[in-house]
Amino acid sequence: MQPPPLIEPPFARRAGLRAFAVSSAAAFAALFFACSADARPVAPSVFCATFPESPACAGRLAECSLCHSSTQPVSWNDYGNALLEEGISGDFATGLPAALEAVASLDSDGDGATNGDEIAVGTRPGTADDRVCPTPEAASSGEVPEGYDFAQARRRVGVLYCGQSPSFEDMKAFSEGSPDSAALHERLHSALDECLATTYFRDEALHRIADPMIRPVAAVGWQSPFGIKLADYDFDYRLWSYALTGDRDVRELLTADYHIVVGDTGELEKITGKFAAKVSRGGQPLAPERRAGMITTQWFFVINTMFSALPRTTAAQAYRAYLGQDMALQQGIFPVPGEPTDVDHKGVAADACSQCHSTLDPLAYGFAYYKGIEGGGSGTYDANRPKSLIPDWNDNPMVLLGQPVSDVVEWAKLASESDLFRRHIATLLFTHALGRAPAPYDEAGFDAAWEAMPEDGHSARRLIHRLVDLPAFGGLQ
Repeated sequence: MQPPPLIEPPFARRAGLRAFAVSSAAAFAALFFACSADARPVAPSVFCATFPESPACAGRLAECSLCHSSTQPVSWNDYGNALLEEGISGDFATGLPAALEAVASLDSDGDGATNGDEIAVGTRPGTADDRVCPTPEAASSGEVPEGYDFAQARRRVGVLYCGQSPSFEDMKAFSEGSPDSAALHERLHSALDECLATTYFRDEALHRIADPMIRPVAAVGWQSPFGIKLADYDFDYRLWSYALTGDRDVRELLTADYHIVVGDTGELEKITGKFAAKVSRGGQPLAPERRAGMITTQWFFVINTMFSALPRTTAAQAYRAYLGQDMALQQGIFPVPGEPTDVDHKGVAADACSQCHSTLDPLAYGFAYYKGIEGGGSGTYDANRPKSLIPDWNDNPMVLLGQPVSDVVEWAKLASESDLFRRHIATLLFTHALGRAPAPYDEAGFDAAWEAMPEDGHSARRLIHRLVDLPAFGGLQ
């Protein structure tokens, strides 16, 4: 099947959204060639066990790029070369900590900071242009730091969350009476709450954040100009917006057994059960007990599983979109002993690919029970599907983050409770606010924000309030 052509849907309310498609074969090929026989999949976990306080390990696993400039073909950066020169005695996993400690006092990339200092603040010790910089005081206590520009923050709140700059009258009212920092802080967060309750934030800002997760393709969506209507991704956008508004629990992105429609009053409303395509356009035919929020919608399986018997692309997208771990970049490698078994004979047990697939295949097994683009109901669950498509199917267990799980629903539940999930949601909202990912000098306040999510009821609204209090939001870079 050729992917649909790239088009700019003139009818779409998502202004500027360019439709796109990624074939399962292309994504799999990219993943295959990202693997390398010379990389050591245990290295990131050993690094984090040696330096558990490093920001590189805060709510995530250290990336292979910490030591490697490339993994296919394999090559090392200055820090990786320093470790090679130091040598690792005996077994790699048990010998690596001593080597890491031994090179901590060096300045491998020659940027003026030791490897240990860079690891401590989260910059890369093997990359000279990623260096320790003078940093403002981080707002880890929740207090707005000295020098925070409330006027700039107020304008940023208006643009980001209300969709327009505050008017002259708005700014005049904001500063009226020469308020002190406490009063400005209160006014800022009051304006923020007003904006977070707007339909602009719900239906535009949040949808733009969700685009890479949902990956809409107008050519085969419910509004297809060609009549090829495979599924309705508006269900995905509505669930995303529902979970991230109104102080709801953002974990329901992965645990929802319901779907969302727009009610008669314009509010988002839950609907339960399963329903055919004739109901509310695309329908959602999956039984509720098999649902796991965003990663079991009909559209998610249509665009990711497509025709795959063992949908590795589906698992990889779930891992990337909701835990922030990109397997093609060798992120989130948690090798499972005895894997991959190469149950479908795709060659993934070869040395050049086995280390990636020792994590990916156990992530994917449970997704094989859900239909992609298939007769008899795309996006439905079929207990016989894997065996009917893979003669040597052996019911290998799913494993996520080193823990066995029974099915996709349990996979999603475990994922939603993880630090990786919390950090990733916070990273998406931070990047939306500032146009960049958190830098090393943001880490203390940023980590404090996502680590507070459990006490905040996993509310995206409360998380955004914490992010607005970070120094960078008020112009302190």
